[in-house]
Amino acid sequence: MNLIYSSLLRNASLPRRMLFVSVLLIAVAFITLLVWHTGGIKYVYSHTMYIPIVLAGTLLGYRGGLLIALVGGVALGPWMPINTSTLEMQEPLNWMFRTCAYAAVGLLAGFSSDIGRRYVAHLRVIARRDPISKLPNRKALLEQLAKHMAQEDYSTQRRTPFLVTCNIDNSMALRSAFGFEVIDTIIKTYADNLTQLQQYSLEVYRTHATQIAVLVDDVGMSDIERLMHDCLTTITETVRYGGLNIYVSRHLSGVRLDASEQDPNETLKHAEIAIARANEKLTDSFIYTPEVGANISKQLALMAEVSDAIENNQLLMYYQPKVDLKSQKVIGAEALIRWHHPERGWIRPDEFIPDAEHSTLILRISEFVLRAVIQQVQQWQQQGITIPISINVTGHDLLQPGFSQMMFGLLEEFQVDGSAIELEITEGTLIQDIDEVVSELLRLTRAKITVSIDDFGTGYSSLQYLYRLPISLLKIDQLFVKHLPEDQGASHICAAAVALAQKMGIKALAEGVETQQNLDYLVELGCDYGQGYFFSKPLSADAFAAWYHHRETQYEQPLG
Repeated sequence: MNLIYSSLLRNASLPRRMLFVSVLLIAVAFITLLVWHTGGIKYVYSHTMYIPIVLAGTLLGYRGGLLIALVGGVALGPWMPINTSTLEMQEPLNWMFRTCAYAAVGLLAGFSSDIGRRYVAHLRVIARRDPISKLPNRKALLEQLAKHMAQEDYSTQRRTPFLVTCNIDNSMALRSAFGFEVIDTIIKTYADNLTQLQQYSLEVYRTHATQIAVLVDDVGMSDIERLMHDCLTTITETVRYGGLNIYVSRHLSGVRLDASEQDPNETLKHAEIAIARANEKLTDSFIYTPEVGANISKQLALMAEVSDAIENNQLLMYYQPKVDLKSQKVIGAEALIRWHHPERGWIRPDEFIPDAEHSTLILRISEFVLRAVIQQVQQWQQQGITIPISINVTGHDLLQPGFSQMMFGLLEEFQVDGSAIELEITEGTLIQDIDEVVSELLRLTRAKITVSIDDFGTGYSSLQYLYRLPISLLKIDQLFVKHLPEDQGASHICAAAVALAQKMGIKALAEGVETQQNLDYLVELGCDYGQGYFFSKPLSADAFAAWYHHRETQYEQPLG
């Protein structure tokens, strides 16, 4: 630290310091002449000597302040008369006291300047260091990235700097179990381990409370995979803390510095994007590419238009019929959302619904869907179409305060009975607060609303909750149905799902029925209902009504 202070005190080069001294000496000479020509030391102009003295102390430290003070004191001392007209000279005590006063001011200015410099140096250090781990922080990393970007032409370099970022994902659980200090211990452990990778020229930074970054100076394209592997091996999932081995969920991202990028903040943003992608894909690491960034930007722009789509009636509801496989009667329909964008045309639900589910946008979409479907049910009932319509909802919807009250309010507003509505819950959403989900579903079923499990067989948790849910239907995912009957594994899964539904006393519906072979095999299994392009594609409300009336009059015998 003392070396830093000393270097800061001597931050000016020797020629520049000599220039400062020369200018200050000229100022002393000028003031001396000013005092002489204005009548001598008895007039006020002698006080202007404090200006170069204070400047010397500020710019050159206490030594410079003392030097200029002594020179100025002597210049206005024994050879400077009290009055130039009478040439009356000063008493020695007079000019010596003045010189001492000058020296005191010069020393005070110098010491104050030195203290200020040291404090500024200290602030600069702590502004670039994490106070707990002592690692360089995010600001220091940004500065280092900026230096690399300013010095290197990456477009002609085969080896460039590479940034590896590690994020601790289960930090909240760790803090709850072990206290706040546990994260600091993990960060220090990871930093110590990474510095052991001596085959790389690297520096470790703490960019966030739960995140560290490693900037490797010189990495070739062929070395990136090995570097990521070495970092993963070093940053282990098990860390020793308080005599215990604790599990740390961590994800790594890799970002190669881009020749076209001149903003270091963009590089850190790319690292965050890659971490998020690793988390989503359930992989240990993910390397950022420009294509990933372009897709993210495109998706964010699309999400920004969802609100406008709701307001401008760009979201439309389509309906796909559900058919009794034995009687071929239409027993219901599933409401499916579609987005007709004014510039991009039709946008599939899987292009915007998954991202909307991670934001409050899904609540607005769900409210729009519920209102549109219940209103459509009212209109169809007036046309003699009295089948129930199913609506997809997520566990996130069910956990929102007031969801059931909103449903009841819409049913009352449009004078529709609850039995006309079925809620389809995606299997994967059941990993959320199951007790609250069950409680909400029970409230809804008391209003005669039925509940089904959607995409059954694709999740991993519903079997342990299935017996608790007030469901009346299992929907077998099309992933299995479309391979019937050729795929033996898919056949076994479908048979097991149908058998489970029968044992539970509920119905089974197969999604994605596309061929006569699919249909025949499902009938053989004893599956109750089917849905898919074999019967009809999703239709607009008017087209569905026409299709429904045509089918009711035409089909009295089984299809096919």
